Amino acid sequence: MFRKSVPRVVDVRALIASVAGPRSWSDTRESWLARAARRAGISYRQCKSLFYAEITDHNHRSARLMRDAAEKLAGRYESIARGLHEIDPDFHGADRDSLLDLARAIRSLGISRDEEI
Repeated sequence: MFRKSVPRVVDVRALIASVAGPRSWSDTRESWLARAARRAGISYRQCKSLFYAEITDHNHRSARLMRDAAEKLAGRYESIARGLHEIDPDFHGADRDSLLDLARAIRSLGISRDEEI
């Protein structure tokens, strides 16, 4: 059972990291988690509970809101990629592909509905 839960914790942490953005040298873990919580519309404590796997229900409100924030971020990356393609597909091709890969990676972190976190 322990082996099954480890990848789920890693996925949730990666999901939170994608919503929070890169952690700069001046960020503490608390400020970084607080940024993810603000972007997802949940409290710092709920975000911390997700990060440390204290919340294991995939249908918990904070887990759903974190997934929704990640989905919104992936959609924003795809929108930027479409805009770059419309401007100049040859010049911005590599950037467009990178943004689409990033959106795909964020979406792959989504926690499936039938598994625990």
